[in-house]
Amino acid sequence: MSEVTAIQPDLEFAQEIVDSGGEDVRKCFQCATCSVVCDLSPEESPFPRKEMIWTQWGLKDRLFSDPDIWLCHNCNDCSVHCPRSARPGDVLAALRKQAVAHYSLPGFLAGWVNRPSMLPLMALIPALLLALAITVRDPIASAFGLATHHGEGMQYANLFPHWLLIGFFSFFLGLAVLLAGVGALRFWKAMTAADQAGNPGGSTKSISASLVAVIKDIFTHQRFGKCTTLLSRRQAHLTAFYGFLALFLVSGWAVIVLYVINPLSESPLPYPFPFLDPAKLVANVGALALVIGCVIAIRDRLKDDTKVGKSTDFDWMFLWLLFLVGVTGIFTEALRYAQAQTPGYIIYFIHLILAFMLLIYLPYSKFAHLVYRTVALVYAEHSGRGVADRTEQTTQ
Repeated sequence: MSEVTAIQPDLEFAQEIVDSGGEDVRKCFQCATCSVVCDLSPEESPFPRKEMIWTQWGLKDRLFSDPDIWLCHNCNDCSVHCPRSARPGDVLAALRKQAVAHYSLPGFLAGWVNRPSMLPLMALIPALLLALAITVRDPIASAFGLATHHGEGMQYANLFPHWLLIGFFSFFLGLAVLLAGVGALRFWKAMTAADQAGNPGGSTKSISASLVAVIKDIFTHQRFGKCTTLLSRRQAHLTAFYGFLALFLVSGWAVIVLYVINPLSESPLPYPFPFLDPAKLVANVGALALVIGCVIAIRDRLKDDTKVGKSTDFDWMFLWLLFLVGVTGIFTEALRYAQAQTPGYIIYFIHLILAFMLLIYLPYSKFAHLVYRTVALVYAEHSGRGVADRTEQTTQ
């Protein structure tokens, strides 16, 4: 006896996808060319053909519980070969934007963070919080016997002591990680529920083994390497990824030096790190790599070329923010060496605002793909969807 599935289309959702950059979805007539040409699409339940028809039907819940919208890397192989110019890559990009808003908590922040008209408010919030932190700096230092002066000359720590800066960003970053984790958990539960309802059969790999496999993919960008239409996309992602990772690791090392090594050492290590210090060299190379990766990505998106997917505010706001964080960080260091106090403090304050917007708004911006794509890839490995693809890859 066959089962009957009730379909409850959400026409408003379908229109939201159109408004988010997927306006060509209505051209799709289900020829499946997109699924055939995509080297990332698994043989069983391939994408993006099914996502195209689900979007036309307005099947929001089914799409938001679908890991395949995140397994797509938007290389546009499908869009280039589509005989109807339905541009499936753009449709899946629009779906990812809506999925971020769907799982984020509170949801309204996703609308604020990705709306250009709200950009002044999104910048004003960290500016006021940073100003408040400076205001309470001296009372807190007096109450706990903490230092507020770190030497003569231009020292950014005289404006923002290390303990204050680390405490400020640790608190808000911890909150952002918690909220991103809630969204990821909701996404995982939705994928699990959809599988149990439509394709029960159990997992084929442990979560820990799946995570290891995905981490290898992330660090090598193997999946990007299978895309053929826009090869520079992998180059841009890898360069920016390792640049950001270098900066993140050096920041963590600085915290360890300041609050673990120095208190235990009779001869504290100098901080800020000297220019030729290995950590400083890694940070400077990382900053340059981050900026270069962003420049490549911006250049590609500015091309008037069918190979390039449509760029929306969701894309541009994240990309320019990442670029400006790198640029202001480089200028901040250069102005400190030049002892240009007034412009240095101004650029440093702007850099902190931008860093706040990049990191703390992560659960709501395109940066959230770092979380949701990783979760989807782990789930694909865990549930067996990535096994056939990986086997094919290793035999070629």
